[in-house]
Amino acid sequence: MKKVFLILLLLFTIVSCELEDAREAYNKKEYLKSIELVFNYFETNPKKINKIKPEIKNEIMEKFLNITNHYKEMTGSRDLSERQKGYEELVKIYALFDTYKNSSTFSDFQQKYPLDESLNNIEKIITQRLKNNNYNYEYYGYDHFKDVTNDINNYYEDILKFIDSMEKNPKISNEMALKYKEISKQINKNKANKFIEFANASENKKNYREAQRFYEEADKLFVITRQDAKKVSIKTKELKEKADLQAAQNAYSIALSSLKNAKTRNDYRNAVWDLERANELVPNYKDSVSLISKYKDKIYVKYNIFGCSNSWVEKYLDKKLENVIGKKTSANSAEVQINCRVTDNYNISTFPSNIENLREIREIVNNAGEKVTKEFIFQKIKSLAIEKITFNYEIEVSGLVKQRYSNNLSEKNEVHSLQYIGDIPKEYKDKDKIEKPLGETKMRNKILEKSNLERELNQIIDAMDRL
Repeated sequence: MKKVFLILLLLFTIVSCELEDAREAYNKKEYLKSIELVFNYFETNPKKINKIKPEIKNEIMEKFLNITNHYKEMTGSRDLSERQKGYEELVKIYALFDTYKNSSTFSDFQQKYPLDESLNNIEKIITQRLKNNNYNYEYYGYDHFKDVTNDINNYYEDILKFIDSMEKNPKISNEMALKYKEISKQINKNKANKFIEFANASENKKNYREAQRFYEEADKLFVITRQDAKKVSIKTKELKEKADLQAAQNAYSIALSSLKNAKTRNDYRNAVWDLERANELVPNYKDSVSLISKYKDKIYVKYNIFGCSNSWVEKYLDKKLENVIGKKTSANSAEVQINCRVTDNYNISTFPSNIENLREIREIVNNAGEKVTKEFIFQKIKSLAIEKITFNYEIEVSGLVKQRYSNNLSEKNEVHSLQYIGDIPKEYKDKDKIEKPLGETKMRNKILEKSNLERELNQIIDAMDRL
């Protein structure tokens, strides 16, 4: 093979020095690019074809044959990935002959390597690669759908990308572009059928949700006929209904088991959530609605917050607790009483600016192009503002949960500004530094990051969740 490539390199030198780019591409082992450069050269210089000496023309034909034999050898590899790559390269060479009409002068490649034959072999190899892969893993967290989908997309990616590029190739005729458009449709149909095969296998295993997802992938690719698209759409809907029913049955069974052994609000809460899930998947599934109504009151912890109304603390707790873990109520009926005192104070102080009057004499070039001396009179202004925030809190939890937290924090941010005004020499024009205050919201976020408040509030929530 090395000898073949050296001969091809010699050929490029003999034909024309204008083919230097082709030789360079070849040296980089960009063999398809080197062939395209040769084809393009004779396409743009058609008169030179008739001036080629017979021995050089024969040599060109021989070298193209050697290159195609190289890729043909790849198609016989034991490695299916390399074998597929070989056929894909043959398809690309075929497409070069479709792109450059004068290329047939050098080889009868298209007769020896029909496009349909290469495409059919690629399809067979992809089928075999998918068959050889082991998708029957049983470990926790393994996503069969994701694994299969990634492989199918990867195996078809290169050939589809190339065929789509040929469809948009400005160098080919509309008729030729239509041919590649039909090829793209057929490949996408084959790809869709792969998803359907896996969908059917999943359906046979009664894994309806997975089957639904495979059909949804196929549905994205069916662009051939309305009839096929309709069939896939109907099947996808059918599988979704089966998957929803199956998931509802599972959620309902888990809920009944949880209710049977329920001892804590958390047990009842999980059971009700499963019942709500079942009812969401299949409206009015069995007696899920009546069971939800029966046990709804048992899932909540009654709580009351006192002393920090409308504060960030109350809003945070309510967002996490209300109608999820707890039910907000009056102090008299509360099972958990949260007493809190939260104070924060933000202010910004400004100070008189420090103004410095400056004079500098510089040599400049005037409008007449003459060097002259000029006096610049300007001011340097420094200003300072300080924004401060203090944050104090005390939280005491009583009742079914007993916890206590407190902290006193403060944060300061200095805002410096430097500005030059007046008749400013050019050396100073880019030296202004104007800083802006962070503002109340950002200052509060900074101080909350320093505190343990959010972690402490979550500890209160977790304790209530465990009741």
